[in-house]
Amino acid sequence: MVVGTAMFVVCTNMAVAACSAPAQSGLALCFPSAGSTVLYPATIEMAVNSGGLPITHVSVYDNSKKADDQNFFTDTLIDFGMLNGSHQITVNAWDSNGKLYQAKSTFTIIGFGVTPCGRGAGAINLCWPVAGSYQPDSSVVSAAFGAGVKSWSMTLDGVPYINSSQLGQPSSVEASYSAAAGSHTLVVKAVDSKGATTSVTRQFSTFYDLNCGPKGGCSPGIEILHPSDVSEENAGDEGTSFQVQAEVMYNTKPTTKMIVYLDGVLKEQSAGPGITVNVSAAKGTHYVVIQAWDTAGKLYETYGNVNVQ
Repeated sequence: MVVGTAMFVVCTNMAVAACSAPAQSGLALCFPSAGSTVLYPATIEMAVNSGGLPITHVSVYDNSKKADDQNFFTDTLIDFGMLNGSHQITVNAWDSNGKLYQAKSTFTIIGFGVTPCGRGAGAINLCWPVAGSYQPDSSVVSAAFGAGVKSWSMTLDGVPYINSSQLGQPSSVEASYSAAAGSHTLVVKAVDSKGATTSVTRQFSTFYDLNCGPKGGCSPGIEILHPSDVSEENAGDEGTSFQVQAEVMYNTKPTTKMIVYLDGVLKEQSAGPGITVNVSAAKGTHYVVIQAWDTAGKLYETYGNVNVQ
């Protein structure tokens, strides 16, 4: 599986319609707030005052490239195609009379939106996962190979994972993997035209990331109970004072600690398996990260963005 393809998802079940249309004719982008930092994937909230006329066409540009095009208006778009880094977006909306409404914003995305890997000075440039990092139990490997490389292969925990012949000998790859929560070893090998082999070994860990299948059954993880509309794929709308409440679900071992971070700052710590913290935050865009550990030392994690108004 190759990742990084632009994809917007329309969200219709927001708990609060937080974005208010301008008093005068126009388009407003309420989330992410200008100049803010959000966790991947970005949720775009917007509202339009068209004087009651229907919106017949909407387009979204990301860093001057068209990212979405649709023949209706929605107040919320979840974008999986905007990856880590700086983004300048322009949203255009046209009403049934052909009038254009436009709004722009600039923000930064961090987290697990893996960007394509470029060639480095050597035979192998392994960009993701980062050494010593924690990754979701389903994530990606991103790598690029030097011009002299004729073939490459990867193993994950000593098991063959993917190789160049399977993909038609590409010079770069963004491939998905699933790995149980815990420590892992990724080995990437490249062979040049003279038969010389170069290898890179990368140690990283994965965390339990709550996921329930369509036929039932859930993997261990953390459930955010409040704000109820905050999730890894959805931004929640809250006032300047709100409560964060979460608990560990389906854990395989007893929970020893839970932590809540707001914008990377520790806000509360408990012995688990549940945690509650009252948070005050300025108006604008914020992100929440919740972590837990069990007696086996395994990490559980979840996260989401919050639109404080």
